[in-house]
Amino acid sequence: MEKQNEVRLKVPGRHHTLPSRSNEQVKVLKNLHRDANAWVDLILSKTALIVASAIILVGLYNLAALHADIAKKDKLDALTFDIASGIDSVGSSPSGTAYAVKHYSFDAYSGLLMPEDYEKLNVSVTGEYVACTYQDKDHKINSARSLSYRTLPFSPSELEDLLSIEFGDDGTIVQPIHSLPPYTDVTGFLALASAEERHLYIKEEILIEKVSIFVTEAGEVRELEYVLVYQ
Repeated sequence: MEKQNEVRLKVPGRHHTLPSRSNEQVKVLKNLHRDANAWVDLILSKTALIVASAIILVGLYNLAALHADIAKKDKLDALTFDIASGIDSVGSSPSGTAYAVKHYSFDAYSGLLMPEDYEKLNVSVTGEYVACTYQDKDHKINSARSLSYRTLPFSPSELEDLLSIEFGDDGTIVQPIHSLPPYTDVTGFLALASAEERHLYIKEEILIEKVSIFVTEAGEVRELEYVLVYQ
């Protein structure tokens, strides 16, 4: 038997591979990834900018408040210096002269401090210094100036009453106080009596006056000079 010619057909083999993404799909994915990163960068940048702006604003606010405090402190120092200078000028003047008496008014400083500032201002005097305090809510600014002359925050009648109670004599030329040099019993007593601050009212005039307290020992009369500050 004759062999028949065999014809073998080649069947192409099947390859089981995953379908590959097209170039367009890859580009889209890359763009999305790049856009996502860009949005993250943008958000972070915006956040950083907001935080930086807040810090700058806080810094500017604090700087403005600091400058305002410095300006207020300068004005307060000027007022304190002016009051102390008025007291010292009387202290340096000869007793019995027109310069030994001074009327001080806070109206002279209305240009430095506004009317609303006076409601927040406290002025006080002791035997050693003048003090001004500006109180605004919980914020306080202080100023003080020492005095060059012996000062008493008393009126003449208050001084005479104090001396009469302590020494039996009021220290006038008619009733001099019996004391031995260097009269430390008198000066020490007045130093303690004048240590407490005396509040001065802004709307009232201040009287500054130089007076003499007379002391006597063995028939010899001496004078102790003081500056009285009162209203």
